[in-house]
Amino acid sequence: MEQLPAILSSLGSVALIFWIVLAVVQLRLTQLQRREEIVLRLYEPLLSEPLTRAYWRVQTWPFADHASFLADAAIDDRVAFDQVATFYETMGVMHHRGVAGIELMDDLLTTSIFEAWDRCRPIVLGERVRTGTPQKYAFFEELVGLLEQHLAAKGARRPGQTA
Repeated sequence: MEQLPAILSSLGSVALIFWIVLAVVQLRLTQLQRREEIVLRLYEPLLSEPLTRAYWRVQTWPFADHASFLADAAIDDRVAFDQVATFYETMGVMHHRGVAGIELMDDLLTTSIFEAWDRCRPIVLGERVRTGTPQKYAFFEELVGLLEQHLAAKGARRPGQTA
């Protein structure tokens, strides 16, 4: 009986340590869930009609280079470019800031980001020169490179590329 207080005190300490560990694990899981929720909320516009229309306008436009874009792009083409490039730039920022992991970006964006980059790249590069802003859409470009590396590490090929 004399040892009962010591045993109960030890059990109380162990229980306290257990609950602290459990709370830390729950906080980490909640933080991860919150980050993914933020990314999914930011992803939502891609499913909206305006951004979907902009995405397909970019995919089907005839501009092969920046010069033809500047010469012939209607205001709707310029708006579509800005919408699409800004959306993927935002996703790149989310990854860069550690909010979204590359696995989540791969799951959500792999095909669409490469398609968008292939069509937007000449315009992005031309706009950087024209405006003197080398950082313009840099996170979009960085995300493309990171996804290429991620796919290569998995032994997968970039969507749309043949052997």
